[in-house]
Amino acid sequence: MKPSQILAPVAVAVALAWSLLLGDVKISVLVGVVAIAIVALGLDVLVAWVGELSIAHAAFFGIAAFTTVNVGDRGAPWPLAIVAAVAATALAATIAGLPSLRIRGLQVAITTLAFQVFAERYLFTRGDVTAAGRSLPRPAMLEGDVQLYLFALVCLALVLVLRHRIAVTKAARSFVAVREAESRAPCFGVRPGPTKLLAYALSGAIVGLGGAVFAMKAGSISAKEPFLLIESLQLVAIVVVGGRGSAAGIVTAAFLVKGVSQFVSSVPLVDARPDRVFPITSAALLVASIVAFPDGIGGIYRAAGRGADRLLGKGGARPDPRPQPVDPLGTARRGSTLLTVPRPLRLRMPVPALLRARDVVVEFGGLAALDRISLEVRRGEIVGLIGANGAGKSTFFNAVSGLVRASGSITFREVELVGRPAAERSALGIARTFQDVGLARSETVSTNMLLAQTWLVPTPAAGAILGFGRSAADERAVRHRAEIALELFGLQHLADVRLGDLPYGTARIVEIASAVASGPDLLLLDEASAGLAPEEAHALGDRLVALRDELGITLVVVEHHVPLVRRICDYAYCLESGAVVAEGEPAVVTEQPRVVASFLGRAHAATGGRVA
Repeated sequence: MKPSQILAPVAVAVALAWSLLLGDVKISVLVGVVAIAIVALGLDVLVAWVGELSIAHAAFFGIAAFTTVNVGDRGAPWPLAIVAAVAATALAATIAGLPSLRIRGLQVAITTLAFQVFAERYLFTRGDVTAAGRSLPRPAMLEGDVQLYLFALVCLALVLVLRHRIAVTKAARSFVAVREAESRAPCFGVRPGPTKLLAYALSGAIVGLGGAVFAMKAGSISAKEPFLLIESLQLVAIVVVGGRGSAAGIVTAAFLVKGVSQFVSSVPLVDARPDRVFPITSAALLVASIVAFPDGIGGIYRAAGRGADRLLGKGGARPDPRPQPVDPLGTARRGSTLLTVPRPLRLRMPVPALLRARDVVVEFGGLAALDRISLEVRRGEIVGLIGANGAGKSTFFNAVSGLVRASGSITFREVELVGRPAAERSALGIARTFQDVGLARSETVSTNMLLAQTWLVPTPAAGAILGFGRSAADERAVRHRAEIALELFGLQHLADVRLGDLPYGTARIVEIASAVASGPDLLLLDEASAGLAPEEAHALGDRLVALRDELGITLVVVEHHVPLVRRICDYAYCLESGAVVAEGEPAVVTEQPRVVASFLGRAHAATGGRVA
């Protein structure tokens, strides 16, 4: 393990151990700080992984605290009171997240703000909700402040373990797919709606644990001040100051924002009111984070870790951002069995036309992007789709993938695709790339390789977190498949590099490799050679031929590089204004005057239509 991976947890552990030396009064304060840290980590599940901002987490915090007191006061054992708080808050957060099924971004923040106001003005004014006059007796084992503080740290540790578990399973990859490109997530087998609701439920469950810890500290709650809008905004500040996605940074920020100001206010020589210190501290840290440390405290930890790596000689030299030369046929032959995915029996019928489109129409606002297009892709072929920009090539891919509404008939292995949910088509054996790189640029190459294989882990995301079924074995399998695909495309030295740090051409190769890792029978490549130098495009053509010959993958290639189409394709279609205007052998199609005029340019057509 690299020093950069342990530096932040060690720093937090040292800070927590030092805090045990404080007096009982300050220990009591720290219990509340840990509770806030847990709540902030719950908010970060939405902010970092799904990319949605909630301004209702103080309301969730209050629901958890009030539920704990209400259930505990009625004689239920304290573990049951905690479970009830977790369940109630997960349900409340899921309800608050329902509008996100139809909207995104700041609109979601506004709907959560509405939930926060509703909770303040209605829920928290009702005595039966706020547990007025009720109290939660501490169990004997947690009667002292030190014991309760240690219990709070155990709860914090459980949350950190849960976050780590989420990060290494299908759940986090599903969240990232929704965050980066929700409309394209179904191409990886991810259902955006259920994935979002799972994120809200997990976020609420974590907040529920923090609220239960706070309720056990307070014993009884007679006011709603800790759960008002200003507290929700302060939680957002903690996540920003800590650095989204950094658990250690967020925990540290919680101690700075909530702990330091309270400690200062408890010093007799300092005349400072907490209600003035809190907003000032939060505002100052927020401004400092944005201006001086855009990545927050977590960014500082990561930079310090990289420095430690270099000092210890574990950082390594910056890898060459280009794919390494490989023998396409040799590597494909080695991966021919390892990257094969068995299909259901009903999909094994040997049909000559793997993909068949008949009279497919796609309209946008009354304008036909595809106008009764018909074509066939036979098993074992590389088929080229050529045509000018706007001819409908990518729209056809979107129709096959289920990303646009289409009429007519599209069958794959004699299974009708029209009307079938997009998220189910990956499991049928269809993978694709996009005109622009359709992967998560903020994630590493290896993570993106796993992202494309999301559908290969059949266990639901929630079950994968808990380790149900064969999720652990499936996780090992997809990681092994990712390693094979990286080797096939000469990318293994870039596995830990962030995709956004790579040249555009290399990122395109990564996207193709990730699609191949998912074991498709049909691979749709949208302008695969875009951004590649001529020699790189030639090498890519060799790899595509190897994929067909050794892995048995049928390919449909949207391509503007005519020499590449003529060299690798067995058949070609030319599209113009959403209709097929020519088809046949690539060398013949690319010489037809109409194709030359519409695709290669009228000036070129005047020379006789010869293509170099």
